[in-house]
Amino acid sequence: MNNRYRDFSQTALGQSIIATIDHEDRIIEFKAFSREGFPAVTALVSELQSIIGPLKETDPKLYNFAKQFVGDHVGDVMRGQDFVTKRSRSVPGKLFSVGALWERRA
Repeated sequence: MNNRYRDFSQTALGQSIIATIDHEDRIIEFKAFSREGFPAVTALVSELQSIIGPLKETDPKLYNFAKQFVGDHVGDVMRGQDFVTKRSRSVPGKLFSVGALWERRA
């Protein structure tokens, strides 16, 4: 985890996001989306919309920070599974603008 997110990871919001990302079957979804050419964070759009989506209107700065936190944590998960980024792509849905595309390390 990038140092800029350490304090945030200990907040209630950060813990809720981590629990959503670290769900036991989530890596299967990340790998499936990656295999099909979609950013791994696509697997989180429907669940995180209710958690961080409302911040867009009430606290836009926190909203953007939380989305960046998601990308950082998903990156940690994917690198831990021996994946590397190859480029970025737009993410379906209205939560994230872009996300990393991942591929298995050669």
